[in-house]
Amino acid sequence: MSELVHLQKQLIESGFNLLRKGGVMVYSTCSLSNEQNEEVVQWLLNKHESAFMIAVSFKRSEEELEFMEEGSLKGTVRFQPSSARDSSDIEETVEGHIRNLTFSGGGFFLAKIGKA
Repeated sequence: MSELVHLQKQLIESGFNLLRKGGVMVYSTCSLSNEQNEEVVQWLLNKHESAFMIAVSFKRSEEELEFMEEGSLKGTVRFQPSSARDSSDIEETVEGHIRNLTFSGGGFFLAKIGKA
């Protein structure tokens, strides 16, 4: 795991260094590991004074996005399909709205970072 965390830090910092002042980047993984997600984002925020969080939000009802929750770092988001009541409920909930986001298996993480 430490090799992956090291790689994630290199990737996020490389992306951040390419941003112009006022730029925005999205950091996303297909992992739900705090080490690869919130801790990597917090590492970047601590290392670069010009880095700041932009809260991720979606304009959907709580019922439609019941598989989404805030990460342990304020403003980040975790998508966990297993947090919905059951698979038939997921299908019913997203029908006609966010059907393409219907997925099974593991979840993913999302953070939005700006550069001052």
